[in-house]
Amino acid sequence: MRVLLIEPPKEYWFLMGEHLPPPLALLQLAAYLEAYSPDVEVEVLDCRAMGLDWRGLERRLETLQPDVVAVSGSCTRDAYIVSWTLKLAKEVDPDIYTITGGQHYSALAEEIMGE
Repeated sequence: MRVLLIEPPKEYWFLMGEHLPPPLALLQLAAYLEAYSPDVEVEVLDCRAMGLDWRGLERRLETLQPDVVAVSGSCTRDAYIVSWTLKLAKEVDPDIYTITGGQHYSALAEEIMGE
């Protein structure tokens, strides 16, 4: 099984400018999967660090052909970006399993699943 953990393209954040922190939650999850799930091939795609825009992300999804795409939504300001990323993954391959998590999604899980 191929799992792609994505930190999506983001604009500059007014508090930190272009210096956004690395996606630590995704890196930790990748390390866990590598250690405890030997049948899982995992990759972290940090679009900001790699300079990928939305089209670049779409091309990577087409090339990598993951079975699972996971995107972290650490705060509410990322909700639209996370939703857009998951939608893009489904447009590339409707059979991709999409997963999200983080504070925003944990706090509003029932409302979000209703959308």
